[in-house]
Amino acid sequence: MAGAEDDDERAARDAMAAGVEAAMAVFQAGSAKRKRAEESLEARERETLEALEAAVKVKEDAETEAADIRRAAAVERAALDAQKAAMEKTYAFQTSIIKLDVGGHKFTTSLPTLTSVPDTYLAALFSGRHPLAPNADGAIYIDRDGDHFRHILSYLRDPGRDDYTLLATRHATDRLSVCHLTQKLGFKTRWRTW
Repeated sequence: MAGAEDDDERAARDAMAAGVEAAMAVFQAGSAKRKRAEESLEARERETLEALEAAVKVKEDAETEAADIRRAAAVERAALDAQKAAMEKTYAFQTSIIKLDVGGHKFTTSLPTLTSVPDTYLAALFSGRHPLAPNADGAIYIDRDGDHFRHILSYLRDPGRDDYTLLATRHATDRLSVCHLTQKLGFKTRWRTW
């Protein structure tokens, strides 16, 4: 019987050893599975992070491109608005032609030219506050010296100059007449009388 007990013990030890080995195999298989799952999870997290970074980069690039497009559109819009304003000004200029009869001399100019210098006789006359009656030729008559009025129109076409040089006049009396005429018309400028 001692031999049978030893056999039973040996069988029990062998069964226990087999059970431990099976448990270890299951544990190792579980550990390997867990390790593969952790590696797979880490790989998915890396892929997700890379995809998120790529999405952020694409979004930033799209926002930059959209901002560039908006800036370019704003520049084009400003250029278009400037061109439109210039065309409207040209249209207003072309549609506001005024014929003048100054002391028997005929002049053709525009309303913007005549009103370009504020607080002058001509600006007030053509402001729209006073009724103007054209003569038979359709011209507005101004009872002033027509010989020198061309200099007034030249000045009105370039009103930004402080000292408007009268190169076209040759005689001092002509220059003095123009100075007198500009004062009568209310222009506040200095005219050279050399």
